[in-house]
Amino acid sequence: MRISIRIPSWYTKTSEREKAFTQYEVQIQLDEDHYTRKLRYSTFRDLHKKLSVKHKNLPFPHRRIVANNQHPRFIESRRVALEEFLCEVASLQPIPGILWTFLEIDTSEIKKKNSKLPDMMAVKEQCSSPVPVSVIRGVCSGIRIPNTC
Repeated sequence: MRISIRIPSWYTKTSEREKAFTQYEVQIQLDEDHYTRKLRYSTFRDLHKKLSVKHKNLPFPHRRIVANNQHPRFIESRRVALEEFLCEVASLQPIPGILWTFLEIDTSEIKKKNSKLPDMMAVKEQCSSPVPVSVIRGVCSGIRIPNTC
């Protein structure tokens, strides 16, 4: 499974009950599936706190207490740092289950889509040359593999 996470943009929101806050648009790509989430800094901070129990050296932007945290330059630098943080978490092996919860992605759907993949590894073992994963996925999807092995 290939995972790609980006935070391409952010939005400042205001409401009658709360002061202005920023939401970061998180785009996730899992193989061919795409997801988009809008998350606040506090949600990222909660994820970091939970992960730092096992992973002490994950990079994370500190909370800004004194100065204006709604300044566009500050928000942009935080966006970059949060993206680096998520990419670092996604590169951990195995990918922590808490990341899927944070991203609100149902892992049972991912497992269903990839459930045939381990069984198809037998196809790879029968060939004298390596079979690309894309061919194995094609077989799983019902695409017929030619007899070139």
